[in-house]
Amino acid sequence: MITFHPTLPVLVAVVGVALLALCAWQLVAARGRRMAWLRRTLLVALAVAMAFRPALPGGEVPTASIQARVFVMVDTSQSVAAEDWGSEPRLVGMQEDVVEIARSFAGADISVISFDSTASLRVPLTDDGSAVIEMVRALRPEIAQQSRGTSVAAAHDLLLAELERSAAEEPDSPAIVFYLGDGEHTAEEPPQSFDDVAGLVDRGFVLGYGTEEGGRMRVSSFDPTDEAYLQDPAGGDAISRIDEQQLQSIADELGISYLHRQPGLPLADALGPMAVLDGEADLDRTEEARLEVAWVLAVPIALLLAWEGLSLARSLRSTRGILREEAR
Repeated sequence: MITFHPTLPVLVAVVGVALLALCAWQLVAARGRRMAWLRRTLLVALAVAMAFRPALPGGEVPTASIQARVFVMVDTSQSVAAEDWGSEPRLVGMQEDVVEIARSFAGADISVISFDSTASLRVPLTDDGSAVIEMVRALRPEIAQQSRGTSVAAAHDLLLAELERSAAEEPDSPAIVFYLGDGEHTAEEPPQSFDDVAGLVDRGFVLGYGTEEGGRMRVSSFDPTDEAYLQDPAGGDAISRIDEQQLQSIADELGISYLHRQPGLPLADALGPMAVLDGEADLDRTEEARLEVAWVLAVPIALLLAWEGLSLARSLRSTRGILREEAR
């Protein structure tokens, strides 16, 4: 069943009704331009529907009262496509574990940072666990053609800034950091140390993904039908392997523990005692997680805008032609 969750429902409704009324009036009054106003009516209706943020049920997340700032850093470099999480890509394991983190720290403020060639703040601190789960499920490896080499510390500066900013706003709320990656460092420069971040971190885990044997990586590209594997310049399929020494170094710098992850090993057992320190999560009480589908409406909106632009361009050319004729 579709649900709606507009940010400013009254404003959206008032503006939407006013614009639709204008379009309806023009449909009746401008008889020679009904197709144009029919197009605009549809455009307004779709825009209003998008503003109401339609969503489908996306499972459930537990409610809780945990006072903490949780920062999740997720590696999205090409190497997370390596197929050594059982027979699936490492990113699948990371996504599953972020869901467990969101469940265990339900009610806490959670932020998600992804990193590959650069770092991005995917989700600012929020207590909306469904938003975190929804975003992480949509993560994909970096496009191979855009990669400029990945530093395992690419998220350092962004994490430090977010920790300092949030600590100023919530000085009594502990900071919990989770680093999810495979430890592969392909940038030319040595990785930046997390030593200066450690003083702002209360606890957390560095979670490692991958195997020593490694796995092949499907090329992440703009073409969704491309199923080719990344090639090694020396010949054959490129193989990505976990670097546990690098991951242990990051854990030591942050002052937290390192944990190697494998399929079938639940993470909740390790997270439970940590979450209890900051409050109690009632996993029996849940609220609906929302899977927003507003983005689907962006496609017809883009097509209608393109149509509107083309129609406007034609009108301008026609007007110029008339003006030139009159000037003669």
